[in-house]
Amino acid sequence: MSTPAQIGKNEYQAALAKGRQANRDLRRILRRINQETNSNLIRALVGDAALVVSDNDEAMERLDEIGKTLKDSK
Repeated sequence: MSTPAQIGKNEYQAALAKGRQANRDLRRILRRINQETNSNLIRALVGDAALVVSDNDEAMERLDEIGKTLKDSK
């Protein structure tokens, strides 16, 4: 039986890195959609989606801080 993932450990860090990469990819795609459209509605929705990606980035940064705090306190 394998050891469950733990905050601050390798699997946790890998998941954060994967999430950050997904956010970068999504921002690239949203930027492309925004450049390719003339629709104000689509541009507004792209802007809303970009704000949500930023919220997700902030949440992952907070998780990273929590992981580092727990790791340093041991």
